[in-house]
Amino acid sequence: MKKKIKIYLFNPYPSLGGVDTTLKRFFLSLDLNYEIEYLSLKKTEKFNKQNIKNTVINSSSTFKAFFKIYNIVKKDTHENKYFFSTQYFVNVWSVIFIKLILKEKLFIYEVLPVSYFNYYNSYKELIKNKILKIFVKFLYKYADIIASCSKELSKDLSKYVNKEVITIYNPCYKKSIKIKRAYKKKQKIRILNIARFESQKDHFTLLKAINHTNLKDQINLTLVGYGKNLKSIKEFIKVNKINAKILTKENKLDKFYKNNDLYVCTSVFEGLPTTVVEAASYGMPIISSDFKTGSNEIFKNGNAGSIFKVGDHKELSKLIMQFYKDPKIFFSKATNCRENLYRFSIKKNTDLFKKTIKRLD
Repeated sequence: MKKKIKIYLFNPYPSLGGVDTTLKRFFLSLDLNYEIEYLSLKKTEKFNKQNIKNTVINSSSTFKAFFKIYNIVKKDTHENKYFFSTQYFVNVWSVIFIKLILKEKLFIYEVLPVSYFNYYNSYKELIKNKILKIFVKFLYKYADIIASCSKELSKDLSKYVNKEVITIYNPCYKKSIKIKRAYKKKQKIRILNIARFESQKDHFTLLKAINHTNLKDQINLTLVGYGKNLKSIKEFIKVNKINAKILTKENKLDKFYKNNDLYVCTSVFEGLPTTVVEAASYGMPIISSDFKTGSNEIFKNGNAGSIFKVGDHKELSKLIMQFYKDPKIFFSKATNCRENLYRFSIKKNTDLFKKTIKRLD
């Protein structure tokens, strides 16, 4: 009889975002030979599988949580123990506590570009990012496996930490989806954006772009998300009389992809956005910022989607008006995009994840 392998998955702040969707698909794909304990700092939606246990760590920060996690892992009597974590601010502590001190097997998965460290909203964040970047450079090399969600990110991160980084795309493409789109030019445009209401997602570039067009009455905007910028987004919409509805408690997104005409992504940076690939799966034409990383991998350098410079609301405004006047080229690109989404298939990437986990044996 095969001995059970214990995997600790640490995701301190679970939410309804793309990272959590990816983690759920990865770990639900593992067979019952793996005993999984999902560690977090707040309650999460329970994984509906008998070999997965959810444990909430009572701590005020990720760093402090690791002192408790250290004791949990140290007391574990499983012969084989693996630790999995994601995102820079978690991964550096995983290396120190789990790999360097406890000497356990460590798999880290990165979802943010190396350029992430260049973005900050205060002097405190600037200092924090500079320190974190140094930690990443000198600590990541000790992990047993490093993986990321896009080839561009893997290449950049590998160069920065001087170690191989495997690419395991977000498992988010469903080949079985077949939607016929019937939008005709000069009809009302139903625009969709699904993203947390945070500065990284840059909703104000989209709102400014709509406000800059002469089509405001012809645009119905749907924003799905949650976050600290919700109040200011609502205020901008009200002041500028934009036709928009905001939904903050939605976790079933299929209906939005089916019932809207155009998906717009305005992110400043990404690892590789799950919702954009899902929108493309439903055949939605997409206009996107040229965020790092992964935009070229999804949109084939502009041949499979319409691209504008990060933060350029005037360029985005022109693209929205072009879609209104003649959407044909946008639908042609959408078809091209969907035909190349096999790289992000759920089965292909969960299989690769399972294969990669076995490298720890």
